[in-house]
Amino acid sequence: MRTVHQLKLYRNCLSVWNRLRSSPAVFFDVFWDWTRRFFFTLSFLALFSAKLLHLYAHLHSLPASKFLTWAITFFTQDVACTLLIRIFTQKFPWRWLDALAAVVIIPFSLTMSGMASANISFFVTAGAEINWRLAKSFHRDAAAVRTLLTGLTGFLIVEAIMTVIAWFIAPFLHRVVGGILHILAEPFKKVFKPLFNRASGLPSRIRHIRLRSEPLPDPEVYEQIAVEDYHDYKSDEEDEFEDIPQRPPQRISLAKRLIVWLPLIFLAVLRIVRPPYPSYIFLSGALPMTPFAGMHRPTLGEQAGNIPDYAWLEGKTALGKPPVWDWMPEETLPGFDDWHKHHEHYTPSLDPLHLSNLQAPVLDELKDVLASGDVNIKHVIMLKLESTRGDVFPLRNGSFMWNKIVDSFGDDEMPESAVRTVANLTRTAEYLTGFDSGFDQYRDGERKSYGGLSARNGFTTGTYTIKSVAGTMCGISPLVAELNKEYKHHLYNPCMPHVVNALSHQADITNGSDYRTWPWESIWMQSVTDTYDFQFELTPRMGFGDIYTKERIEKPDAKHAPLKYKEVNYYGYPDVELKEYIRDAFDAAEANNTRLFLAHLTGTTHHPWGMPDDKYENIMGPSFKGKNNDMNKYLNTIGFADRWLAQIIEILEEKGVRNETLLVMAGDHGLSLPNDGGITPYHNPHIGSFHVPIVLAHPNLPSIEIKDPVISLQLVPTIIDLLIESSSLGPQSTQAARDIRGLYEGQSLIRPLFQEANGMQDWQFSVMNPGGSWLAVRSAARPQWRIAIPLIDDLEWRFTDIEKDPQEEHPLTSFSFFDLMDALWHEYKDEDVAGSNSTQKSIRDDRGFFDHPHHPHHPPPPGGGPPPPPITITPSRPHPEDAPWEPEVVRWARDAAHMTEWWIADNHRRYGYKKP
Repeated sequence: MRTVHQLKLYRNCLSVWNRLRSSPAVFFDVFWDWTRRFFFTLSFLALFSAKLLHLYAHLHSLPASKFLTWAITFFTQDVACTLLIRIFTQKFPWRWLDALAAVVIIPFSLTMSGMASANISFFVTAGAEINWRLAKSFHRDAAAVRTLLTGLTGFLIVEAIMTVIAWFIAPFLHRVVGGILHILAEPFKKVFKPLFNRASGLPSRIRHIRLRSEPLPDPEVYEQIAVEDYHDYKSDEEDEFEDIPQRPPQRISLAKRLIVWLPLIFLAVLRIVRPPYPSYIFLSGALPMTPFAGMHRPTLGEQAGNIPDYAWLEGKTALGKPPVWDWMPEETLPGFDDWHKHHEHYTPSLDPLHLSNLQAPVLDELKDVLASGDVNIKHVIMLKLESTRGDVFPLRNGSFMWNKIVDSFGDDEMPESAVRTVANLTRTAEYLTGFDSGFDQYRDGERKSYGGLSARNGFTTGTYTIKSVAGTMCGISPLVAELNKEYKHHLYNPCMPHVVNALSHQADITNGSDYRTWPWESIWMQSVTDTYDFQFELTPRMGFGDIYTKERIEKPDAKHAPLKYKEVNYYGYPDVELKEYIRDAFDAAEANNTRLFLAHLTGTTHHPWGMPDDKYENIMGPSFKGKNNDMNKYLNTIGFADRWLAQIIEILEEKGVRNETLLVMAGDHGLSLPNDGGITPYHNPHIGSFHVPIVLAHPNLPSIEIKDPVISLQLVPTIIDLLIESSSLGPQSTQAARDIRGLYEGQSLIRPLFQEANGMQDWQFSVMNPGGSWLAVRSAARPQWRIAIPLIDDLEWRFTDIEKDPQEEHPLTSFSFFDLMDALWHEYKDEDVAGSNSTQKSIRDDRGFFDHPHHPHHPPPPGGGPPPPPITITPSRPHPEDAPWEPEVVRWARDAAHMTEWWIADNHRRYGYKKP
């Protein structure tokens, strides 16, 4: 009996296969009938998983009361898309409609699941969502593709999970949503029933007419296949329903109608009455709409409140006529095009936010040593340290990073070997900065200091490497635009290679015995690729003529080929592959009586933190599923980079130029890896992405710790200032350098730094990766406060107070500036403000002034209200004290918004950039 059933099953399957093979139409019918439920469910999972992730990522962007009130309305588009997809995946009476639905739904479903999987895996890895509107800016060069492929594993895992779940729940979910759609369509069916009946009977009438016009089949042939046709081509569905008596359609119960209609009506009513705030619109966006969604975003001034205090900024620009210099040669010098083309140029005296300290004397600690002539600067090396946090340069005992390492071992005691490894991990950084790491018990001999200036509170100009490089090399703020646009726009101040090239064109330049009159040569070195995002275009634009990159040093005919190591990451080789090229550069400079400006971008400390020969030391404790593995790799590469710096110092000693070379170091950006697991600064406003080492080291300078807040664009004017004050330039070059020094917006680090002057704070702007979405702002006068300002509609305002929350574990975030101000009022309303007293505080409390009157939804209480906000400090205007009711932090945040609005507009003017 069993054999008979197996034979019957085999014959049925064979006959079905023959039918499918001989008839593509039948094949499509079977395929679509099997898969339409699956593709519907896959789309459903993609839509709602993406929306849940979206809401989770911005969970704290709205006050809890508002989030709970309107949360259901954020799913409106997703519900509408789901119902529409369900309509497309029903069984139509016409095959051509089924085919059209398949053509639409299959690619749509696969695209949505791919987007959702990519977004989830990216969020788990990087802690941020993918901005699909920026996907068009993805570069298709080899480096970019290799970068993308690093996330392929996570993407495939999420996609596989989603596919398996969709396969198993497809019949149930498709049937449930179909039932809901049936109830929703019932009123429309009753209205359009005559039309539906006429349309549904049309195929039968057409088939009847066609059969009447066809000749009858041959009786002998028909009789021969009749029985087999009945047995072989009867489908399983026919077998299944053959014995089931046909029942009249059941009426839908009132309970079912209420279960479906009441939530839908509730959703519709809430959606109608919901205010049209940009934050609500952004949170409501369904996944298919995200690449195209966009709305008018009010200007920062409109968001912060257009009050008259900032009218003095209107119409101002820092661009003006370039100064006239008698030393400027007739031929056009690179970087000085504005002088020859009669274009406007950045003029610090016209910049309303600029503070200068060039009129102040050099620091007391430097005055005598610079005047003595003992500080000789023949060569300058500028190192951009990839992904180097400020708190690992050096890594200090008792610091946040140290505690993170210790905590990774849990209840177990940290092994002595790991302690010793950490204690010696950043000895070179300790030596260069002069900062005590606190590991003296593991040191051989006394702690020594290299000499120079080191900043504890240094920030980068941008957390996108290429933008950070431009900011540091040229002493400018990066362009506020997505990715590398600097290479094709006007670099608004000369970069350091342009400066030394201009000095090389002075009349007293010779190759004689006095190094101060030698010409300069600028060299760029990196052991990683420069093909990513047009870096190969930007490097020569910055004035570098001799450029060493991965592509050059890996050539078979390269001078020091073959390379000793394999590639350590998707960008290139370990930094030590440049050792012989650095030696060659100094040999050539000494042989030709030339001075060297050598810039080097490190690369080994970049994700995924590969080590030469995959040799890692165990620094972090073991963790579940290797959670600490990334941190362990990162710290190993930090140790490798530290040893690489030691090798560079050894080369200087070997070539006899150690006492004549200024070593300048700055991180391109940090990482929030130990804070929130972020492996990239992409869309990451955490302070860990901005805090970087800033060091100027020279053996004949005293060790000076700079405690003031500084930013890496101050390095170029500081280098020029040091060359001048150390008498390391010839007479005519000194005069040219004095003129050039006054072009830059940053203050010199060898002079007292002004945090505030004439009522204007020293505002410091950092462009956040990828460049046009977020801007981080702080002021040197109030360094404890940081605000991240969104430049596009789908990002939040973010405020942190690092005095209260050093690791930014509890930031205040909001899509609305006014909601953020409300939060600040709640947080700071009880703190002392200038001129406040107990009576005024009592009045504030009684009247609920935390709902401040300039919020559009918090009007003043009846009978008046508090006076208008105090006039913000402007140059040469004192801060009024007639309105002490407002916390200083609220004034500061509003100032930051308005200053930023003007600064961004002028940033675009300086670069000659027109926003698309």
